[in-house]
Amino acid sequence: MRSMPVMMLLLAVGSSIASAGVIRHDRDDALYQQLGQQSQFSAVGALGINYTGGGSTTCSGTLIASQWVLTAAHCVDDGVSFASFITGSSFSFVEEVHISPDWTMNDFLGGGDLALLKLSAPVSNIDPAFLHQGGGDLGQVGTAVGYGWTGTGLTGSQSSTGGTLRAGNNVIDALGSARGWDDRILLTDFDNPLDPNDSNYGSDQPLDLEYSIAPGDSGGGLFVEYEGRWELAGVTSFINSTDGSPNGDYGDSNGFTRVSDYTGWINSIIPAPGTMPVFAGGLMLMSRRRRA
Repeated sequence: MRSMPVMMLLLAVGSSIASAGVIRHDRDDALYQQLGQQSQFSAVGALGINYTGGGSTTCSGTLIASQWVLTAAHCVDDGVSFASFITGSSFSFVEEVHISPDWTMNDFLGGGDLALLKLSAPVSNIDPAFLHQGGGDLGQVGTAVGYGWTGTGLTGSQSSTGGTLRAGNNVIDALGSARGWDDRILLTDFDNPLDPNDSNYGSDQPLDLEYSIAPGDSGGGLFVEYEGRWELAGVTSFINSTDGSPNGDYGDSNGFTRVSDYTGWINSIIPAPGTMPVFAGGLMLMSRRRRA
């Protein structure tokens, strides 16, 4: 197992919607695309974001109520002038941004990398994702879904356009506390079928559709099947590398903000996700509270 210094990669990218996720070099890409298109992941969409200081980026997000999207704080913490959300055939503008009070800009290892976005109109043709409430995620197979770059485990992520949604599987091996980080982070690693030493946690045997997140997947969903229902357990946050190149190649780890640890904050903004009344209109609002 490798133990070189940790490096981080910000997963938002300034580009059009791109193909998503780093895949095994020995698997057909069509399998990852087919997994991403399964109905239980239809709430995951693409976010287009323009910043008040100039520049733009693409992230991912998950619809968790008809008018609310859960994404990563680092996608929107630099001041948003305009944002939109696309999922399936639905297009919506973002009118409010609420950032978790536990998020400190660029402090990925401190947890709290979550933001809630209120859409200007409800999405009626997509079922919102269910939030995982706790228990049953650690040690389970998670499915990461998003719209980021693509590549293989041998190459790492490479800039690519095409707008293809992908998904892949990893065992949720550990909490952030296993590395001395915040314990509200879920960790997976991209096991290498050619080299068992490319493993940081758990078993060194890759799953059939083993996977890594990539730039542009930020804010996308990590789902688990729990008691017969697919639930959103994590939100894509960062790549951790021990080889000096955090590009999602074999041996890199993925960090996800653990949703069940933030349901109190989510419910304080959305009293009953998936069932609350919704209202269109209004101006963009940035809500940001720092922890002491």
